[in-house]
Amino acid sequence: MTPQLQAAIAAIQSLSHTERQQLLQILTQSDSISTQTDLKTLSTQFWQGTTLEQLLATQTPKTFQNLKAHTADFWPEEDSIEDFLTFLRQQRQEVS
Repeated sequence: MTPQLQAAIAAIQSLSHTERQQLLQILTQSDSISTQTDLKTLSTQFWQGTTLEQLLATQTPKTFQNLKAHTADFWPEEDSIEDFLTFLRQQRQEVS
């Protein structure tokens, strides 16, 4: 905890219950206003759309030359997919 936060908490301790509620309300409202503004801005930006050229300028997509180079070989040979699906169904039934 920062020294500034410790000092603020110490200062709040001397406030009455009503004053604490008022302070909390003020802090909550200021956060809510900035959050609403941020959401409105983001929503506007989202619905304006972005061209493919703009996306390419801001992102660096990777292309795959060999899909097999990106596959994982993690499934044990001794376990069948049917055994796994049976186990999964049993687990889901036990939870229900």
